[in-house]
Amino acid sequence: MNFPDPSRSTESDASRKPGGRTDDQYELVDFGGGRKLELVAGRLIDRPSPAADGLAAKQRARWKVVASRFDEKEKRWNHRSEWKPGRCVECGGFRMPVAPTPYGHIGVFPEQQANWDWLRTHSLPEASADNRPKALNLFAYTGASTMAMVSAGFAVAHVDAAKQNVQSARAAAEANGWDDPPIRFLVDDAVKFTAREVRRENRYHTIVMDPPAYGHGPSGKAWRLARDVWPLIDDCLKLLEPDAFRLLITGHSPDVDQDDVQAYLVDRVPRTVQPAGTLRFDTGRLRLPDQFGRKLDAGFFVRVWNEG
Repeated sequence: MNFPDPSRSTESDASRKPGGRTDDQYELVDFGGGRKLELVAGRLIDRPSPAADGLAAKQRARWKVVASRFDEKEKRWNHRSEWKPGRCVECGGFRMPVAPTPYGHIGVFPEQQANWDWLRTHSLPEASADNRPKALNLFAYTGASTMAMVSAGFAVAHVDAAKQNVQSARAAAEANGWDDPPIRFLVDDAVKFTAREVRRENRYHTIVMDPPAYGHGPSGKAWRLARDVWPLIDDCLKLLEPDAFRLLITGHSPDVDQDDVQAYLVDRVPRTVQPAGTLRFDTGRLRLPDQFGRKLDAGFFVRVWNEG
């Protein structure tokens, strides 16, 4: 098997050293007018960003020389040169492939970097190659959080309803050189899978979810974050190990924010999980800084864990 041994450090800081590589980095260069300018693995791109509405861009000249631009009206990318396959960005201990998608995405959400760091370093249980703690990643997309947890020694159940996303997660594992990673790649509905895990009485040390504000499940049933996330959270709490656990919830919705989620968890976690030790919370907004130090909002996060 060729995947990280949790008894050894997997932190990679080469890209952060002076003179390090720049062709495997991500940087938010500028934003404004409902769009953002990004340097992605050495390629300058321009794509929509609702959070940048009503704001003014700072580097107008650089916007004119982008290599790729996503046209929101035509729903397609325009490239000045080929976006060659095989590009990856370094995420601190693991790598993620980046490529243009039909929806204007690039295969990774860089605003989640602080959460990946938290998953890799905070309140980690003891682990070995023969005894890996279990983690569950719901709405797992292309798997950056999954890769972060595998690099920290976890065995991960990676759940996403879109087959293409799960295939991309497999490719991400391959990009990290992991030929037989401790990952269960599952094309499944997050709500239904979680309910089945409750009936099976399975338990996880860490659960991560990044549910959409709106969407549809594989059966066509509508998903609304403000309505549907609460029963899903209830089921996730039933899956947590009470002696030692972590829960990470992120989202992008005008109807639900970190205060709503924290208030719900403050009420439900003590009754459902009955955690040992002291319950801890860390909540806030995910924000990406540009080259001028301005910060672009990218949704909320809520982290919960127990200590002692």
